[in-house]
Amino acid sequence: MLVTVLAALAVTAGFTRAAAADARSDYVTRALAAVRALGPQRDALDRDLYTASRTRCHGDTTTPATACLIAAATERCAGNADCTAAADVVITNLRSTTFFLDDVTRARLVRSSTDYHAALATELRHRYAALAAELVLAGGPSMGDGPAIDQLCRTRDRVVHACEPNDASCIPSLAWSRCVAALVWYVGGTP
Repeated sequence: MLVTVLAALAVTAGFTRAAAADARSDYVTRALAAVRALGPQRDALDRDLYTASRTRCHGDTTTPATACLIAAATERCAGNADCTAAADVVITNLRSTTFFLDDVTRARLVRSSTDYHAALATELRHRYAALAAELVLAGGPSMGDGPAIDQLCRTRDRVVHACEPNDASCIPSLAWSRCVAALVWYVGGTP
C-alpha cells in the first residue's frame, strides 16, 4: 500500500537507492494501470470506500483509521489485484483530504451541496488537476507515465509550498504518497 511502501523500502536489507527508486516507480506504474483498468467501476469503488470510511471507520468525526479502511477495501475487492491497487489509491486520498482542502472549504461544501461526496470529489479533482499541471510543466516524458509521477512527487517539495486560505490553485507541500495518490487518481481517470 502507498501508506506503507516507503517504510517497507527503507527496511529492506540490501536495497540500494537506485533499486528503491525502481521499486517506487514500478509501484506507481502498477497503481496507475490498476486505476485505468477499473474503467467505470472506478467511481463505484471510490463511493464504496468513502461510505465505509463514514459508516465503519468513523470518518465523519475524524480521519478514518488506515487499518479499518484496508479491511473495508480487502472485503470490497475480494482478491481482485486491480481493485486492491486502486483501493490503495482511494484510501490514501481519503486520508489526504485535509491536506488538499482547508476547513473553510470543506464547511462551504457541506453547507452548499445536497451530495457532499460529489461536491468533495469535484473540488478535489480541481486540486488534483492543478497538481497534474505541475507534472506537465515539469516536462515528464508523458503525463501518464509512472516514473514521471514518482519523480515529481519526490522532488516537488524540496522547497516548502505554503498556500493562502481558499487558494484553489495552490497545492501545499505533500508527502510522496499523497502526491502520488492524487496524481494516479487524476491521470488514471483522464482519457
